[in-house]
Amino acid sequence: MEVYNEKELYNSIKDAYLSGKKVMIIGYGKHSNPRKSDIYLKIKMDYYKIEKEGYVEAYAGASVDKIREEASEYGLLLPCLYDGSIGGLLANNEFSPLSTRYGKPYDFTEKVFFITLFGKISWKIIIGSKGRLGAIYKARLKLFPKPTKVFTFEKSFNKKDETIAYVNKLMHLKPLAMLVEYDGKYTIHASYDFDAEIHGFSKDEGVATIEENNSRNGYYVNTPTIEDFMNAIEDTQPIYAYTVVGSGISKFYVADEDVIKKLNYFTHDDLPRVYWKLKAILDFKNIFA
Repeated sequence: MEVYNEKELYNSIKDAYLSGKKVMIIGYGKHSNPRKSDIYLKIKMDYYKIEKEGYVEAYAGASVDKIREEASEYGLLLPCLYDGSIGGLLANNEFSPLSTRYGKPYDFTEKVFFITLFGKISWKIIIGSKGRLGAIYKARLKLFPKPTKVFTFEKSFNKKDETIAYVNKLMHLKPLAMLVEYDGKYTIHASYDFDAEIHGFSKDEGVATIEENNSRNGYYVNTPTIEDFMNAIEDTQPIYAYTVVGSGISKFYVADEDVIKKLNYFTHDDLPRVYWKLKAILDFKNIFA
């Protein structure tokens, strides 16, 4: 079912409640696996407006790519690499290499509005709730000055201690983004909005990115420091892993789920415990799948 305004969205949620049906909120459907539901609400509200003061006000169905492109024309940056809708960006609160400097979407969102059975609510706690507390329909996000040039310095290491030392050294130069990958060796990708003097690293333009997927063997792990990331690798010996330094989050790909259970991990569709507590209040009939 497609919804094009706030009234349609609220009425659809109310009808689901009265008929005892499960409902799942969907944006573009690129970044979430379908959960068992009776109704799939596709948010088609795609209006947005970029303000010269450095903000964008956008409805949940607005394209992140389009906003980023238009903001760029004004010399502004929406600091994420997400390629779905604004609603999906906030529902998932996905980190990216740019999270080193700008944080996750929660950090650069000023206001967010969502709809529940209680009506319209403005509360940032909805960010990261995967659509299970209510339906995000509008938000106001901060934009930042766009860097005129970005240089990424890259180097691989075999030793844990040497990698940690270089990460800490490069962080003192205040990078735009800092991505560390592991695939049997460690590779640092450090991005700056100036041409830094870093010897022994290859240099390229642009920010390093990761080709993401929501495969079942991918797990998010809470790693507050680069040392925590390295220790988790030693404990689990993943096929592949990466972290965005400063985000506190890593992603691990392992062949056997049992090896990850010793860590503080979650999957793409998991909810932190605090959201389940809020769900008992905001969605007491458990209609949001």
